[in-house]
Amino acid sequence: MSKLKYIKNIVLASVVVLTSSCADSFLDVNPTESVANNSVIVDGATAQTAILGVYSQLQNRLYYGGDGYAATAYLSSGDHIWVGTLNYYNAFPSHTYRADNTLLNNVWSQIFATINGANNVIERVNALPETQITTALKNQYVGEAYFIRALAYFDLARAWGNIPLVLKPTVSPTDFKGVKQSNQKQVYQQALNDLDTAENLLPATVNRNRATKKTVYALKARIYLYNEEWQKAIDYSSLIIGDSNYELVSWQTILNNLNTRESILELAFNTADQSAHFGSWSSKDYRNQFAPGPGIFNDLQNAVNSGDRKLLIEDNSSSAIRNYFVQKLYWRATGENPTYILRLSEQYLIRAEAYLKLATPNAALALQDLNKVRVRANVLPLNIVDTQLLLGAIANERKLEFALEPHRWFDLTRTKKAGEVLGVTDSNLWIFPIPFNDLEVDDDLEPNPGYN
Repeated sequence: MSKLKYIKNIVLASVVVLTSSCADSFLDVNPTESVANNSVIVDGATAQTAILGVYSQLQNRLYYGGDGYAATAYLSSGDHIWVGTLNYYNAFPSHTYRADNTLLNNVWSQIFATINGANNVIERVNALPETQITTALKNQYVGEAYFIRALAYFDLARAWGNIPLVLKPTVSPTDFKGVKQSNQKQVYQQALNDLDTAENLLPATVNRNRATKKTVYALKARIYLYNEEWQKAIDYSSLIIGDSNYELVSWQTILNNLNTRESILELAFNTADQSAHFGSWSSKDYRNQFAPGPGIFNDLQNAVNSGDRKLLIEDNSSSAIRNYFVQKLYWRATGENPTYILRLSEQYLIRAEAYLKLATPNAALALQDLNKVRVRANVLPLNIVDTQLLLGAIANERKLEFALEPHRWFDLTRTKKAGEVLGVTDSNLWIFPIPFNDLEVDDDLEPNPGYN
């Protein structure tokens, strides 16, 4: 990682002071305050401030805030376009990104800043004496930090493949000299190890804005799918699907509300701290924003397959501007638009795909899960028994269901379909280049294949 830039973030590590107005939400996002890591975590109150600061890093515009990490996936998928003036975004639809791409550099740095915040909570909160924090709160905050670190490493691995694993807070540029990159499988395993720890620490409660044991189950199901551990993907997705606290709700309900029963984990914003999804995707003047492309718009208008998901994109075309489409998923009249990280529909589609990848595929159960999602979207159920046809139907369902969530590009790369679907036949382009700035300052990093 970029030691020079990174250490600046770490020594002055920003911890955002946030307050929560109710137990089941992460609602009030106040202006940031910088607090030095060597003094921030000294008791229960500062431990809470620190873990909320890690959530704030997760919400940063360059990570899950809208136009950073998520943008690399949106644009690479072929379904979305960039109509602004920042050319480094346009490298993603054309798959011409290079190691000096500004967006990749900034996203990489932000995700590692998130990891470093989690590492600080893990180390420093664990070290607090019982006189300063209750065991329950210590377990909760540390468990949340392990969950966020797992998510961050998983996201790095599926985007960059080979990355360094840093599991302690960084204080000086030489702290992790000699740390080589781990391969994608090793990073996935580290994420699963972190989730095992988080599972043992977190409460089995429902909180749609903070990590709990149930949130761990959902992320484990996703990572096991990527790791091709099909039975475990089935087992963990089933824990969520079988939980009465979660249910599929109508798309109108999702678009009009926050924290619906379908939501497993969503990040909350407010009018004072809107996500970049709101600004970059909802502009009415067609400048400096992302836009759904005509292909995905047409797919979502096809009621035979998409049904109520046509509500996700609005056509604002005019005689002056053709093919001008605006997303509605992250639009709320109050500005309190969420960012979805884990939803129940994904768990059904994870389980459906995993059923078909078992040594003895179970097409009947896969079809049942697929049709649950289709019927919820007001689409007629399918009647398919052929395994390959079913896999294709599930892939298409994921494309429509997550048309405005960063899944499609990673679905195409993990299933090795990016060449067939997008014409990206050079598999080296299925992962991003390690940022040039980091390669220059860290002798332990090596370029990803194809980016020498």
